Amino acid sequence: MSEVPEPPPPDFVALVLGALAFGVMLGAGLLSLVSWTVRTIQGSGLDLAVTPRGLTAGLLPVVLLGTLGAILAAGLATWKLLAPIRNPWRQAMLALIAGLGSFALSLVTLPIDRAFGRPGLLVLAGAAALACLLVFRRLHRPAA
Repeated sequence: MSEVPEPPPPDFVALVLGALAFGVMLGAGLLSLVSWTVRTIQGSGLDLAVTPRGLTAGLLPVVLLGTLGAILAAGLATWKLLAPIRNPWRQAMLALIAGLGSFALSLVTLPIDRAFGRPGLLVLAGAAALACLLVFRRLHRPAA
């Protein structure tokens, strides 16, 4: 009777690093799309001064909801990718790091917007999407 060899244990360090990279790049890409949306609205010539003051005034809802949504998406994606570690506390901590890290990394959108304008923000979002795709494929590659 031959024994079936056990699969190798998962490489948790590679999983954590990959999940963090995916989450940070996803959030930064989404935040560059938020910046692109804001710049597009600003360039459209809409008179935002006629809107009432408060939380629904001007670009504030786009900025707030877009930023919070991107940070939340980065955290949730990281949480989901880290499911194999089966430790909700570590998943939550690393998801929080990915969400806030994506916000910090999104500060690169300011010089890109100044140097290349809205097309530069779209290129940044595309580069982030490509990086997410590559990391995701690497994380889900079958073990050899």
